[in-house]
Amino acid sequence: MAAERKTAAQVVPLFPTFAAVQVADEVSVGRTLVHRAAPDVAKEAGIDLSDKPKVLLAIGAGNVGKTSILRWVAERAVAANRQTFFAAIDPENRELSNYFEGVHEPASFEPNAVLSWLEKFLAFAMDNKATAAIDVGGGDTSLGRLVASTPDIVQMAEDAGVAIVALYPLAPRLSDLSAMETLEKAGFQPKATAIVLNEGRADPTVPREEAFARTMQHSAYKAAIARGAQQVWMPRLIPAKEVEDRRITYADARDATPKKGVVPLGPFDRRRVGQWLLRMEAEFGGISTWLP
Repeated sequence: MAAERKTAAQVVPLFPTFAAVQVADEVSVGRTLVHRAAPDVAKEAGIDLSDKPKVLLAIGAGNVGKTSILRWVAERAVAANRQTFFAAIDPENRELSNYFEGVHEPASFEPNAVLSWLEKFLAFAMDNKATAAIDVGGGDTSLGRLVASTPDIVQMAEDAGVAIVALYPLAPRLSDLSAMETLEKAGFQPKATAIVLNEGRADPTVPREEAFARTMQHSAYKAAIARGAQQVWMPRLIPAKEVEDRRITYADARDATPKKGVVPLGPFDRRRVGQWLLRMEAEFGGISTWLP
């Protein structure tokens, strides 16, 4: 007799079927990517210097970001067609002229000659109600000597209708407070004073507030804030060295502006520069009228 053909219901499956596994609690997966965007909260505004000529001085130790800030300040002024006289008096490296034409510098590096030149430059700004910005330099002694001989220099400038603006960029080193403390004790206390905490000089693996905790807890820092100095964060620019090595402006780096002999940044670094420029505007928003 021929074998009976089995129906589908009679066929034994090769692999057993399993019921769905029941899990009491869902397992958490993934993580939140940290992205520090430009803050939405408005910055506390400093005094309004909108329509007043001003002399901005970037003061502090070496390698804290003075020239980087002034490069950004200069770009903004040039883009807005605001007449500003820029000067560099660093006793060693006067790098601002590598990026912009017409940067004024003392002809000599001799301390007494630099002091005399600085005095004349400030007198010019006061006499002509001119706006200016000066890269004081890490090893400069001329400003301190000028303040020692003329402790009321801030009042002199105000009487002439010119505001003095002091920017103190800091890395997370307590010694970086030295220049500010020395000048503050000598009576150099412009109403427009900003302490710029440079994230680019801090450990990127820790929160910025933690990196600068000792600085912000120091009595010199607290005293300056108590008298009215503004705290400003300078965001980290990851491709900062790439921009600096090319001797190009931040805007040119962002836009890949063609420059003879200059290889443009890659697309990711260009994007980072653009985001950094937006963050700089946000972080310095409270003191934007202090800038040329």
